[in-house]
Amino acid sequence: MAKKIQFDQQAVGRHIRKMRKRLGLTQEGVAERTEFSGQYWSLIENGRYQGSVGTYLQIAAALGATLDDLFYDDVEAIRVRKAYSKDGLMIGCTASEKAIISEAILSLRTILEKNR
Repeated sequence: MAKKIQFDQQAVGRHIRKMRKRLGLTQEGVAERTEFSGQYWSLIENGRYQGSVGTYLQIAAALGATLDDLFYDDVEAIRVRKAYSKDGLMIGCTASEKAIISEAILSLRTILEKNR
C-alpha cells in the first residue's frame, strides 16, 4: 500500500516566505518576478490559497529554488537520496535500506560540521 502524502499549504507558505526573506525581497518585490500580485503572494505565504503546479513552478523560479525546496522540510535528505540513487550506488538495496544509508550519511555530515 502506498504511503499517503499530505499537502500542507501552510508549511509550503512558510518555506516560500523564508526563502523570499533570505533573498531580502518584499512580497511586492518578488511579485515583479512573476505574474502574481503582492496580495497573491501574501495568500500563498499565509497558507490561505493553494496554487497550481504552474504557480509553484513560477514561485520556485522567482526564488531561484526547486519544487523540493518549496514542498519539503528536509530537502538535504531528499537530495542525498536522489544523488545516491541516480549514481547507482544503492542499486539492489531495498527502500528501507536506502533510507537507513541516507540517514547515516546525513548523521555523519552533521557530526563533521560540528567538529570543524
